Amino acid sequence: MTLTRANTEFLLEARLGPLMEAAGMVVTVVGSNADLNGPIGRAVRALGHSVASAVLVADADVAQVTDAETDEFLDYGNLYTMSAILGNLDDVDIRVGPRSESLSQLADQVERKIIRLQKQMERDYGYGLAEVESGYIAQDFAEHG
Repeated sequence: MTLTRANTEFLLEARLGPLMEAAGMVVTVVGSNADLNGPIGRAVRALGHSVASAVLVADADVAQVTDAETDEFLDYGNLYTMSAILGNLDDVDIRVGPRSESLSQLADQVERKIIRLQKQMERDYGYGLAEVESGYIAQDFAEHG
């Protein structure tokens, strides 16, 4: 079955709709949700395909995803949608005298979900996401004076 843009939106919003709402993102399933253009486009490109327009991902762009890539595509879509959600959650903890509100707990929860999904994708697809490696280069000389 070939995925469409509306199908993809439906599946992403079924999983992440309440978080999207909390982050002030639009939750519609008509195939043109502007808040999902970035995540869906990035998911298509993560699989090695291209999109005609980064600001308006179309059915033809999503249709490049093969049946064998569907689960990975949706996992990427979830990952990038959660990243967008995290970027929109700007609530901070508030403390005024004895009264306090922990408003950043939702952002912390989304961060943990992202980490769990990255680990799951590493297990399922055999690669690490956003791994950072570091090291140093020894030049074997010294400057004096």
